[in-house]
Amino acid sequence: MMRRALRVFGLVVGGLLLGAAGLFFWASSGALPEGELSQIRTYAAGPDTTRPDPLTVTTYNIGYLSGRTNNEPVVRPDSLFHANMDQVVDFFRGVAPDLVALQEIDFGGARAAHVHQLDTLATRLGYSGAAQAVNWDERYLPFPYGRPAVHFGRTLSGQAVLSRLPVRRHVRTVLPRPPQPFFRDAFYLDRLAQVSVVDVDGHPLAVLNVHLEAFHVETREEQARTVNELYRRLADRGIPTLLLGDFNSRLVPETQAAQEGTADATMHRLLRGTDLRPATDTTAAESTYPSDAPAQKIDHILYPPQFFEVARAQRWCGTPAPPSDHCAVTASLRPVAVAEWPSYDALPSLSGGPRD
Repeated sequence: MMRRALRVFGLVVGGLLLGAAGLFFWASSGALPEGELSQIRTYAAGPDTTRPDPLTVTTYNIGYLSGRTNNEPVVRPDSLFHANMDQVVDFFRGVAPDLVALQEIDFGGARAAHVHQLDTLATRLGYSGAAQAVNWDERYLPFPYGRPAVHFGRTLSGQAVLSRLPVRRHVRTVLPRPPQPFFRDAFYLDRLAQVSVVDVDGHPLAVLNVHLEAFHVETREEQARTVNELYRRLADRGIPTLLLGDFNSRLVPETQAAQEGTADATMHRLLRGTDLRPATDTTAAESTYPSDAPAQKIDHILYPPQFFEVARAQRWCGTPAPPSDHCAVTASLRPVAVAEWPSYDALPSLSGGPRD
């Protein structure tokens, strides 16, 4: 009798463990095939290729338009996302950027009212095309931790570049991952370097949109080295390249970092061997996070001075309630008259591996 009871108990426990394992692997598996993780999306035919003067560029971590509730275990009404979308659309209409680098944008997932935020922005603002890169594809994401009502559920999110210029090429590069337990790694948000090549007067302009690791400094520094390698691969061929996004790191002189006892060398490793310059100053007045009381400047637009000079720059955080936990940064870049832009023949391989 005892033996039979133990056998039944073992079968029940084994069945529960097998079911839990199956649920774990199902929830953490992506629904998209590999070929759909990187896409060029077209919204209107016949975009203008004329070189804008100035070229206006915005970088914005929109935090899937969740306002200051990003990653908090709360239930968000659909009305929050619709109101925040309206506010962001009004902002973009005002600054009229030619290129927009977006981070933490949702492509129809459950946590943002099932709205494809990239398509919505492009359609409402009249953008001709976009490059979409997925970094979070989970059938069911049990985060934030707590009751199921606050879970993200089906998650499809990533980075994107909205463009009024034709998008000719697009490559999604997955950056190094931090060391972590397997159950966290299975649901990890991939950090990406997204390269979009847009057409300007028949010549290539590269837009390198990044979102670096937020919590593990050593991994973020390793990611910075990868981004530096990718940027220099383009710059060595003379390709004008803008580097922008959410770096999760401040840009301060090494002497200041030493005085402050800052161990984070992300930006120094990222800029090593380049002549990139920030489009906005690095003072506290230009801080971008958190949006309700900005104290850290971690969102940057970096440009090559041999191709551009800054005509104007501004920060926008949103009022009365910020639509994201980050502020947007916009810069108007005037092309340098003496700069000679290369042809598409000069483009290196944009996939992984050593520089060509």
